Amino acid sequence: MARKHEFRPDRHRSDIVGKLLLTKKQRRGLLRWILYSVVCLAGLLVQDVALYRMTFQGVCADIVPCLIMMVAIMQGAESGCIFALVAACLYYFSGSAVGAYVIPLITAATILVAIFRQGNLSRGFMAIFLCAGLGMLLYEFGVFGIGLFLDLTTPQRWWAIGCTALLSLLAVPVAYPVLLAIGKIGGETWKE
Repeated sequence: MARKHEFRPDRHRSDIVGKLLLTKKQRRGLLRWILYSVVCLAGLLVQDVALYRMTFQGVCADIVPCLIMMVAIMQGAESGCIFALVAACLYYFSGSAVGAYVIPLITAATILVAIFRQGNLSRGFMAIFLCAGLGMLLYEFGVFGIGLFLDLTTPQRWWAIGCTALLSLLAVPVAYPVLLAIGKIGGETWKE
């Protein structure tokens, strides 16, 4: 004879999160990626509203690619580089980017530094700082090379590559604790 309360159906949820049919772990992972995107959008806002006025020798910081690279480096090569591709597309369509070529440049530089960090360096702040700096140099070299090819800049401005990368790295100590806290949502940030 079966008991009266042997099977209990799940509670019916009327909110949008309940209708997505996601597990608790999947919802936390989705929240983590949404918060990463919000941090990148906040960086875009700060860059476009405040930092464009502050120049050093005619060069200003480009912190959005640095934030994108930091997220990808912290999350690993697989999922982080997919985020980098999507975030680079959104960065281009925001109107802040210098051209459509930032999409492959950010994505390629991020893939290279994320694989390098994952294979050769232990996790930590200095590894993120080093890889973000290397990635920004690769990205800025690409932007400078394309600018030379399209006749948008002159070879005499080669020093701007390093200045822009160094100014962009000022965002790493500020953003690292925030991104590390977000990365703990839904599980451990690094799975190595």
